[in-house]
Amino acid sequence: MDIHRMKCFLCLAEELHFTRAARKQCMAQSTMSHQIHNMEEELGVQLFQRNNKTVVLTQAGEFLKGEFIRLLEEYDAVVSEAKRIDLQAVNSLTIGYHGPFNWMVSHPLFGNFKAGYPEIELSLSLENWGDIPSKLQSGEIGVGFIEGAELEEQRNLNSRFLYRDYICFAVPGTHPLASKKVLRAEDIKDEPMVMVDLSIGRKSINAIHQRLIKGGINILKGKLLNKFENCMAMVSAGTAISPMPQSFKQNFWSDIVYIDYENTEAYVDIYMAWIRGNNSPALQKFVQFASETAPRG
Repeated sequence: MDIHRMKCFLCLAEELHFTRAARKQCMAQSTMSHQIHNMEEELGVQLFQRNNKTVVLTQAGEFLKGEFIRLLEEYDAVVSEAKRIDLQAVNSLTIGYHGPFNWMVSHPLFGNFKAGYPEIELSLSLENWGDIPSKLQSGEIGVGFIEGAELEEQRNLNSRFLYRDYICFAVPGTHPLASKKVLRAEDIKDEPMVMVDLSIGRKSINAIHQRLIKGGINILKGKLLNKFENCMAMVSAGTAISPMPQSFKQNFWSDIVYIDYENTEAYVDIYMAWIRGNNSPALQKFVQFASETAPRG
């Protein structure tokens, strides 16, 4: 049943006068009469009894009046929900990133973006090293903050370099090294270390480990763990030190201090990446915002 024709019927059922109903519907009286006639033909029932003076609903017309009101209300609700879903899809963005849940780079950036664009629904997804490119491809996330090695052979991703994140060391607060301002290779050569396992994002983590070796950090003496949090737990317990990007510092660990490493060969390059051809307004706004406000190393 045509929605416009249903509205014509309901208007006439309310006015019981062809001229007034036609005026309300912004059409000629003859058009109104034609619409009602076609509806009666389509349904095979008489909806109105009319003569030169009166227009009265038949019993079938009375029944359809109530049903059409209900159907139009449901139709309006469905259309409204469809528009809400469409608007949410246009104005929503899921962002993937690595590191601790409160990564000191991401959270201020995300919070400032949300303050500037409150209409955009922002979701955050903490991802393992190596997982972000595939989730960009599948559409599970719209934009990702990833390490440079993760971009290799990803031809359908756009990317933008953000900054170089140099290495620091998480050291137990009671450790003799905790008083130093900067650590050198000779300071840490005999220290037990913990680092994230190669099995998580093998290509990316391997590239980082190679840079650590080049920077004078003997990772062969390190113990590999499968979670960043496990590394921090061992540092907190006083059993090891752990190399990490400076932006991974966790200020809530009161028994851990973070000391910068002097060798600039040990670093992590952070890029922002998104699927090529994704023209979502929310994504475009975020890419522009992050490009202008993300820290530069």
